[in-house]
Amino acid sequence: MSGQPSEVELVVGRHFSVKQSFVLPGGELEFQVGYGPAAKQDFIALKKALSPLGYRPELTGSPEECVLTLRKAEAAKGKLSRLPVLVALFTAAAVVVSALLQQQIYQALVPSWPPYVTFFGFAVTVGAILGAHELGQRLMARSRDAGRASSYVIPGLPFIPPYLPSMGFVASQREPALNRDSLFDTIIAGPIAVLALALVLFAVGDVTAVQSAVTFASSGLNGTTVTINPNAIQMAFGTLLGPFTHSVANGYVSVSPIEDGSVIGFILVFITLLPMASYDGGLLASAAWGQRTAKVASYLSILVLLVLDTWTYWPIAIVALILVGRPNQLKLQDDVSPLSKSRRWVLVGAIVLAFLCLPIPQNLATLPLP
Repeated sequence: MSGQPSEVELVVGRHFSVKQSFVLPGGELEFQVGYGPAAKQDFIALKKALSPLGYRPELTGSPEECVLTLRKAEAAKGKLSRLPVLVALFTAAAVVVSALLQQQIYQALVPSWPPYVTFFGFAVTVGAILGAHELGQRLMARSRDAGRASSYVIPGLPFIPPYLPSMGFVASQREPALNRDSLFDTIIAGPIAVLALALVLFAVGDVTAVQSAVTFASSGLNGTTVTINPNAIQMAFGTLLGPFTHSVANGYVSVSPIEDGSVIGFILVFITLLPMASYDGGLLASAAWGQRTAKVASYLSILVLLVLDTWTYWPIAIVALILVGRPNQLKLQDDVSPLSKSRRWVLVGAIVLAFLCLPIPQNLATLPLP
């Protein structure tokens, strides 16, 4: 470069120790810089300082050989993919089918119940839970400078165990996130939003539930797979709500399409937070542990799905196995700074939370109906 530092060089020099600098084609700049203990925060401050000058910084390499590249800031180009819209439509169809199946079950338990109450109660609950995931990640992405991403809602197979209208969410980055911390916060916001809404809807459904008109034994549903065990969170939350709920006579069941819809949310949290493939948990694992370790975690998660509850979760395991072949190439502006230690512990807690949301496997114990 020239002997007289430019304004951009002066800005870079205030945040990083520059070893060498080069001018790239198109007027973009490259610097070999030192990576110090405060480099993560220095990069954030540098990005804010360079934004008015029309540059976007990228930090690559390693702490020992760190390269800072200043690229011309440009508006994102390219057409939006139609794939998220298509899979969302298939998922909507799966939600409708699931609601119709739920309606048939309720007709056997409460024949006088208007069918539309069950249909809309269940469908709207599940739709709100699916929407909460997308909304949570979008809001967090804006506040944490995580760029734009496409979220794919994998359609479920309502006629095949575990009878889900959706088999989870797969994320695909369209723009780079600021750093691993920013990406982590954005990704985990989705399942946390799902869990929070599922808890609220579970409480509403549990409090407003009514007793079935006939006993379960006389409903004609004996021997079917319309019931699933609760998870640890449901059991604890149900105990807390006990004083506010109606008692159910022996042999009868509690009926609430909102509560049944909220259960889908808990199962989706379990699937989504498992550290596997391109699911949310897989991206979190890649940000925390690196791609090699995350891939090992993916295969272990798939193995867990294969041995859980006989073959109930096999369809999800097959989808995850297909997605494992597509490595999680994280798009980051700061690709050198590691994930913070606190967030690594959050990931461990998220995996524990995933299993707390897992219905107790039927091959371990079959809990009696209330």
